[in-house]
Amino acid sequence: MVLGIVFKMVEGGAFIGIFIPGVIVGYLVNNGYKNGAKNGIITGIIGGFILGILIYITIDFNLPPFPNVIYYIFVFALFTAAISAILDAVGGIIGSIIRDKI
Repeated sequence: MVLGIVFKMVEGGAFIGIFIPGVIVGYLVNNGYKNGAKNGIITGIIGGFILGILIYITIDFNLPPFPNVIYYIFVFALFTAAISAILDAVGGIIGSIIRDKI
């Protein structure tokens, strides 16, 4: 999550910041690529939801009125969590393959 916020300064940096924790989690889990992908998905959902909330609040300066802002933040966070889960699943597979090769 922190990497996603830091790398957000460059073009496509948030995706890099989402992908790297998936590789790390896949590397730390040493039971094959299936477990790497499962743990990457879990990491992606949790980290992506938090990152989606933080990115929406920091990027959108014209927030809608109070009842609607909660809905927009929640939908954006769910969308970010879904994208993050996919990227972290791929990262988890890559991390577990790196672990198996070493």
